[in-house]
Amino acid sequence: MTKAKSKLVSSGTYVSNEGLKGLYFKERILIFLSVGPMLFFLFAILQGIFGNDQVLRDGLVTSVIMEVPFVLMFLAGLRYGRRIGLVRRYNLIFMCDTNGVVTMDELSKQMGKPAEKILSQLEWFFQHGMFCDCTLQMGGQPCVILSGKSGSRSSFVNVICQKCNGTTKLRAGTSGKCDYCGSAISARRIDS
Repeated sequence: MTKAKSKLVSSGTYVSNEGLKGLYFKERILIFLSVGPMLFFLFAILQGIFGNDQVLRDGLVTSVIMEVPFVLMFLAGLRYGRRIGLVRRYNLIFMCDTNGVVTMDELSKQMGKPAEKILSQLEWFFQHGMFCDCTLQMGGQPCVILSGKSGSRSSFVNVICQKCNGTTKLRAGTSGKCDYCGSAISARRIDS
């Protein structure tokens, strides 16, 4: 079981501010440092192929070899940008959950990816501190257990049904049905 740290970007999110800043920094640094040299060597390659300059033509192999690390650096920057998008998308799914438990099957349906790939991505995100106030549970049926900060839009409360006195977990400020008798309940009646 991997527990996420408790630092929120703002009220009502499961994304860690520090983790996201780290991804943004890596993305921008890698792209910034790679774009200039990548374009320079690309220009040298094109001039070597299509131009009349014999020096550039003779250095074509060198230009191609020098281009490769900068292209790889640029692609690594883009990969970090993709991860930022995935963290935000997972956060939206977590915020729309009503019962505090998001299974790999639920995530698989919403993301359109196999559950194994989702689990692999989530393991990386939790290991690198991208989420807070939630836990990746690996035992049995893997799932994300959402806890949320008390008093925020991401928190869950126990609601006592007026008809059967059963307790149901709901997101704060929402309404739903009692797990036991199916009656309409609201998260405004909180079990302290």
